Amino acid sequence: MPSRELLNELCPFRPVTGCPEIQARSSESVFALWEAWEKETGQQCPVPFWAVVWPAAQVLARFLLNQPDLVSDREVIEIGCGGAVASIAASKAGALKVTANDVDPIALAIARQNGAHNRASLQFDSENRIETGSIGQARLILCSDFFYAKVDSLVLAGLLDTWREHSFTILIGDSGRAFVPTDYREVLLEQWVDVDSDLEGREKREVRILRY
Repeated sequence: MPSRELLNELCPFRPVTGCPEIQARSSESVFALWEAWEKETGQQCPVPFWAVVWPAAQVLARFLLNQPDLVSDREVIEIGCGGAVASIAASKAGALKVTANDVDPIALAIARQNGAHNRASLQFDSENRIETGSIGQARLILCSDFFYAKVDSLVLAGLLDTWREHSFTILIGDSGRAFVPTDYREVLLEQWVDVDSDLEGREKREVRILRY
């Protein structure tokens, strides 16, 4: 885990693009943070993908704040929460209970910091929901910019089918990732978002909010 001093210098709390009501740790240069983190620890560290508020998370958070009826008085789980920006939005929109879930312990630690900074009431857990298929008592499932890796994406897609059969509401924020399932029921929103060209290889991505 990077020190708080390093995070405050290179990954401070910033207003989320398009969603300034929420502040989250975000780095202007992930690669500079990565280099400094390895120097601080004296060892190789994984790429700090948790230091970015990814475009789909930005748009999904804004969408939830604009549509509080979707989450009000409901139990919510965000799978692969990263910095938990969508979870924070769900909490602010009036969800009864929000669980921010991620298997990456550092991402979950950053999510805790973001939640505390925004005074959001969140639960956190690191259970591998793709392996267990469990979502507890939640009836609204959130996921954003998840579908990078083929194997995990295919497994999650199968779980989406199972959860949908139980009449759970599933909202996916996707910015054109390779393995996003195509059998969604409707597109609730489409929006172009500026992105980090060093990370994305382009300057803009189209984000869609999909209901399954």
